[in-house]
Formats: sequence, structure tokens, C-alpha cells
Amino acid sequence: MIRYYTAAMLLAVLISGSCRNQSITSEGEKIITVSTLPQKTIISEISGDKFSVNVLIPEEGNHETYEPTSRQMAETGKSIAYFKLGHLDFEINWLGKLAQNYPGMKIYDTSEDLDLIRGAVVQHGDHVHPGGVDPHIWLSVPAVKIQAGNMLKGLIELDPENAAYFTANYDRFMVELDSLDMQIRQIIEASGVREFMIYHPSLGYFARDYNLEQIAIEQEGKEPSPRYMSKLITIAREKQIRAIFVSSQFNKQSALSLASQLNARVEEFNPVDADWMKNMLDIAGKIAASNRQMP
Repeated sequence: MIRYYTAAMLLAVLISGSCRNQSITSEGEKIITVSTLPQKTIISEISGDKFSVNVLIPEEGNHETYEPTSRQMAETGKSIAYFKLGHLDFEINWLGKLAQNYPGMKIYDTSEDLDLIRGAVVQHGDHVHPGGVDPHIWLSVPAVKIQAGNMLKGLIELDPENAAYFTANYDRFMVELDSLDMQIRQIIEASGVREFMIYHPSLGYFARDYNLEQIAIEQEGKEPSPRYMSKLITIAREKQIRAIFVSSQFNKQSALSLASQLNARVEEFNPVDADWMKNMLDIAGKIAASNRQMP
């Protein structure tokens, strides 16, 4: 009942704000919205000072379960464009309503042309459920290069007069990304680490990029069963895993329980840290050190 009431209130706010959105954009306000802080960092590398970038999910918010408030959605309606990641649940659930009520706001999917990681296809009687898409495309340097290209095309469409400016910023950013990718590759290869254990499987693209195996504790968004926990203990001992990764927005109890049985440590990281480049290097460093014993 509460969910229906919230949805009704949100719809009312969106409808009441739609006219205001048109007047704001007609006055030349150049506001664009993204879903997460890393996206803001990435698109700002290209847009420079030509756009104001609004972020919908705060750093402390869980990007897997986040539900925007009616006020946030109304504020987002002031934007001339939304650059979505493409596969976060809240984008799937809410962006359709937003687009309907703010038809002047363009929506760009930054996941276009990406080789997406998908879950297993499940046969259910006479119909099929397609596997879910891993939405964590910003935790991959090669994937971000493709996202940046999609952002560049969107920005040029929104502001063609500054196409050369955006393109120059994009070219410089590509050089920085190539350097970052090389640094991460060297860190991982020098470590000899080939697999890592993580509570929520948010580093699937990172693992694919650098030939790593991501071993997830969580199963299809659910806590592991006792039987699966026993299997994880066996795997961790066989592979000499001495660190378990957990996102700072998630409950750490299962990771702590498993770590205590393995005499391992829990490595916390923030997948939506605003300092995206530094965060990618930090993640690489933590994975590289994940097979070391605790002092």
C-alpha cells in the first residue's frame, strides 16, 4: 500500500513539474543528470565546464536497491538530458515515467555497443526468462572507454557548437584511460592472483578485463545457503584466498562469518567512489594483495 501511495505521489510531482521543466530548458539551463558519482566524474572529463552535472544516487545510497524520492525526480526533470548506465533496477523502473512526463528531456544509454555480462537463461515451463545483465559497467576501464564514446556523441548532439571542445577533452581522456588500463594490468599480472572472493558480484567486468575469476558469495541477490557456504570454504582453502571483498553499501555479515572461518580479512571498497581513477587503482591493489596472509 505504501509503495502505491509513493508511486502516486511521485506521479503527481512529475506532472506538476513538467511545465516548469519546459520553461527552464527554454531559458538555456544546461543541466544533465547521471545515475552515479563515477558517471559524473567520467562525463565531466568530456563536458568540462559546458554543462552542470546532477547525480541521482548519493554516495551512501545502494545502487542495487535505490529508489529516488519524488523531489529528486522532479529536480531531475529540469535536465535537458539523462545519461543512464542502462541496466540499474531503478533506471528500468523509473526512467520510463520520467521520460513520459518530461518529453523534452533526452535519454542516452551509455551501455550501447558494450559486450554485456548476462546471467544464465532460465527455462520456465513454456516460456523463457532471460538472464539479468550485470549493471556494473563503470568498474571496467575498457567499458568506460565505450561509455565515454556514447557520452561524447550525446554531448555533441546537445551542444554541437562545442563539438571540437568535447572531442579534444575526449581524446585526452582516452590517453589517460589507456595509461590507467596498463597500470592495472601490470599490477594484476605482477601479483600472480588469478581469483578473488566477493560478497556481491560487482567486479565481473573488472575480472573479465584482467583474466580473473570472481567467486561470489551472494547467489542471485540472496544470502548463501549453509550448503553453499560450506562449498565456498572448500574453494577458498583450495585457492588460498585470504581476503573477501565487500561493497561498503552492503551488509558484511556473511563475509565476516566466512572470513572468520578462513582466518581471512574482509576488504571493503566503495564501487561508487567519486574519485573513479584512484578507486580503480585501489581495487587493483587490493585484489593483487588478496592472497597475502594477515600479519
